[in-house]
Amino acid sequence: MSRKQYMILVIRILLLMVSGMIIFYSVQNQFVITAVGFALLVVFQIYLLMEQMKSQFADIEKSVDCLLHDDYSNVLSAEKRKNVLHDKTALLYEKYRDQHLEQSSEQLIFDNIIESLSIGILILKRDQNQQIQVFKINKAFTDFLKIPKYYQWDLLQGKITALTEVIDMKDWQSIKHVISLAVNDEMESFFLKTSVTSTYGCDYMILTLETVQQLINKKEKESWFKLMNVMSHEIINTITPISSLAGNLETLLKDEPNDAETLQELETGLSIINKRSAHLTDFVDTYRKLTELPLPEKERTDLTTLISQTLTLFQSKFNELSVEIQFDDSESQMLFIDQHQIEQVFINLFSNSLHALENTAQPQIKIEVQQDKHRTQVTISDNGSGIPKDLQDKIFIPYFTTRKTGSGIGLTLTKSIMEAHGGGIHLKRDTSDTSFVLVFMHSYHL
Repeated sequence: MSRKQYMILVIRILLLMVSGMIIFYSVQNQFVITAVGFALLVVFQIYLLMEQMKSQFADIEKSVDCLLHDDYSNVLSAEKRKNVLHDKTALLYEKYRDQHLEQSSEQLIFDNIIESLSIGILILKRDQNQQIQVFKINKAFTDFLKIPKYYQWDLLQGKITALTEVIDMKDWQSIKHVISLAVNDEMESFFLKTSVTSTYGCDYMILTLETVQQLINKKEKESWFKLMNVMSHEIINTITPISSLAGNLETLLKDEPNDAETLQELETGLSIINKRSAHLTDFVDTYRKLTELPLPEKERTDLTTLISQTLTLFQSKFNELSVEIQFDDSESQMLFIDQHQIEQVFINLFSNSLHALENTAQPQIKIEVQQDKHRTQVTISDNGSGIPKDLQDKIFIPYFTTRKTGSGIGLTLTKSIMEAHGGGIHLKRDTSDTSFVLVFMHSYHL
């Protein structure tokens, strides 16, 4: 309180004490009227004292109420802030108001980030009473599932029953799943991932939803970045020595144009330039094969016969390495494919198998063909040296190879051909042998 307010308070207390003494004296001497008069005066003084105290704490109480209800519209005047207690209360109020504004700004940025993401996000909050609330949900999540943006869990739960069947809502766990959901009567595949965290006595489950196509696009971008790194490295490695040699040869011609030793150096330099240029040409040609792959010219083809004919091309090499071929060619498998392109696929895979079998005892290549109403699947396996686990994710990247003489486009070209046919190729990771699986979808069957 200010000095003035202290003085007023002291004076009121003194008046109350004096009035009390007068009342006591009047009662003892039976001065009834005087006693009653001063008694009323005491009541009035007590009322004034209470009003003063009330006025002192009214603004403080109002500020505290505003803090409790997150109301930051209250402002204390400069006159009131001359009171030390009022000033400290105002400073505390302003501190919490600034913190609230900062948190609101951060929350707004956080909400905007979540809302702008292309992956669907749902954050659920569970309190100590096991009551679940929708903490956050973004537009991508509701767009994927074609549902309204519900913020009440009871309403949202009924719209995402396919997800709640995968997630144990009583025992939250971190999971990763590829799931198929019916969206507007059409089945779509999504990658579902959940993570769980706990803080302030509450559990939070962060659920993310991505379309399979989004994951494919990410992998494609990563592959292109790796391709660009390989290409720039290859081109720079070729151009750098050529540029250096060209400069040296130019210097030799200027200094000693007719010297025999100089002519010999010129011949050697030109030979190196020719070899490096040829290497760069081969590199560009392999790149052209990838970028200029023609559309498949499909025709009715017996897949079994095509495999047998391709195996015949490697017969001498099979005999040289004593490779045992396991292939049942007794049953025809008719497909609508580009015969020449699919033949190139088999040539690439058989070539890789032969390279892996060079130092293998009792080498074997096994070809299995399985067909149902949905697809035809060809599995080509060998018991060769295999592919290290740390390299298995890189084998379809253009120009990646573990062979000294390899171009690094065989599997990349194979993958492109299979995708052009509406199918695919993948490496089986759960077998002791190296097994590549070719898949031809049913829409290309006859």
